[in-house]
Amino acid sequence: MIRSNYSCSLILLGLTTMLLSSCGDNELQSRVDRLEAELRGFRSDTRDEVSELKGRVIAAETTVGVGGEGLSITDRIAALEVAAGPTGGPANNNVVYLRPNLQGHAPVETDHGVFLVRMEGIDLNSKTGTYIVHLNIGNPHAVAIQQFVLKGDHGGGTPELTEDEEYSLTNPKIREWQKTLKPFQFRVSKTLEPFAWTPFDIELTADTRDELEMIRFSLLIENARLNRRSADGSTTDQDFSHIRVGSKAASVLKTEYGAFLVAVKKTEKTEVGTRVHLEIGNPYGFTINQCRLVGDYGPEIPAREDSASPEEFAKKMKEWSAQLQPFESMISSQVANFRWNRTTILVPSTSGEVGFLRCQLRVEDVTLPAATDKP
Repeated sequence: MIRSNYSCSLILLGLTTMLLSSCGDNELQSRVDRLEAELRGFRSDTRDEVSELKGRVIAAETTVGVGGEGLSITDRIAALEVAAGPTGGPANNNVVYLRPNLQGHAPVETDHGVFLVRMEGIDLNSKTGTYIVHLNIGNPHAVAIQQFVLKGDHGGGTPELTEDEEYSLTNPKIREWQKTLKPFQFRVSKTLEPFAWTPFDIELTADTRDELEMIRFSLLIENARLNRRSADGSTTDQDFSHIRVGSKAASVLKTEYGAFLVAVKKTEKTEVGTRVHLEIGNPYGFTINQCRLVGDYGPEIPAREDSASPEEFAKKMKEWSAQLQPFESMISSQVANFRWNRTTILVPSTSGEVGFLRCQLRVEDVTLPAATDKP
């Protein structure tokens, strides 16, 4: 806007020069007066715009808590953008700061309420040279979070400051430290079940472990599900079923359409994963045209009788639960009514054993037989 005003001023001065050579004194003086009045108006508008911009910057600095003493307008605006947070997400999504030696959990605020986050450890992936960060999120709400995004950055620890130095963006040490942080964004499809802790891993790129001394991010929820409740207050949302792959008995899969049966017949390892051959029993009068199994897979669950003490069994269970990995597989064939239906799902396991499934059957499309004209 300011550059445009100056351009207009130059054009008007050029016109003045042309008028001086072609008009009479009286007419020329009148036009010059009008041009000078317009120029004064342009300068007044420019001063007002600059003043308004400075006022808005000062108000924003007061709100965010960033000082602007000794900085140009450009630097002050840049400081405000950094102070807005590393995520650029909604204002209701605050940033959680995690450190490897942090004990306990830290709260993170989202549009769906406050969740709890803790870091369980960091391991080096020797094959890729990246680092696997083990996280655990506690969901204290009745809403199941089905998909979310972690968006933030990581880097070394904050610089050491003397007693008279302030921890703010006006401090050159803090501003230089901010420039070394590496941004990341990680989408997670694992469901955060209500009233439970959910472990999962994210993979971060760093030259050394020192670059993971501080990890901060916001939690952006993309997809959630509210558990339904019946008139007596009990939940009607489908539960997870525990399926032992080596068992001869059928397991029950609870859905919104009722309970179905599933039996594992055999497994087959391939280059792209493990094919699990199933039989799904449909005791109802409708046919399922499209459905999928969603959950976790892992090795066979430890047997209690194989442990000498409760402590040993608890340790085995903890090690076993850490090996569970998420999966989601579409069931391409129809699940016809009143019968057992053979089908196959693909579990993304090329090396590990698939001895256990913890999953849900999610029904997406059903049909009933056509009505007849007979009474």
